[in-house]
Amino acid sequence: MGWSLGYFWIHAEIGKRSEHRHATAAEAEALRAELEELRLQLDPHFLFNALNGVAEEIPEHPAAALAMLRDLTAYLRHSLDGINQTVVTVEAEVGGLAAYLRVQKARFGDRLKTRLHTDPDAVSRRIASFLLQPLVENAVKHGRRDNGLDVSVDVRLTGDALHIEIENTGTLENGTKSRLRRSGIGLENVRRRLALHYPGRHQFTIGDRVGEEGKVVAMLVLEGEPCSGS
Repeated sequence: MGWSLGYFWIHAEIGKRSEHRHATAAEAEALRAELEELRLQLDPHFLFNALNGVAEEIPEHPAAALAMLRDLTAYLRHSLDGINQTVVTVEAEVGGLAAYLRVQKARFGDRLKTRLHTDPDAVSRRIASFLLQPLVENAVKHGRRDNGLDVSVDVRLTGDALHIEIENTGTLENGTKSRLRRSGIGLENVRRRLALHYPGRHQFTIGDRVGEEGKVVAMLVLEGEPCSGS
């Protein structure tokens, strides 16, 4: 009887662990599929405008056109690599942002000023790929350009958490906030990806910077390692 009870207990335990493995694998596959769908929502207007900018520069400024095309290629490589890499280093993520901002800088010239700062301790930290891109795109698209647009990105590591600030000149008044929500790869995309990658381990706010008029800031706090879905 003892051997029989032991046999049935072991058999039940093996079955339970097998079911758990299958459930975990199914959950991971569902997560990966949803992440891929979210990541593929690129902004077609940016691509069209960038390519038109390259075409306009070719006749008189071929060197500038070539530089712009290389930056566009680097941006696209980063976005397409994200299909197979749900998690990258902060260095790689910021590299994609830098390429994107260089393309925009080539388009807008002195009307756009950018600053990228990454804490040396944060460069090797892992982050969800293509997570920051929608926020930077929104900063460029919706920032105020009356006297020139300033966009800055600051990434720091504090303890076990990444602290990220994306700031631009402008305000969330006069319906800008609703336009942000409606943008193709807007804030809902970011919130959904945060929920998938950092469930219960993130903070995300966006609003006018307190005590500094004419500045909008998006702030992220990402605790621990992101879920990769693999």
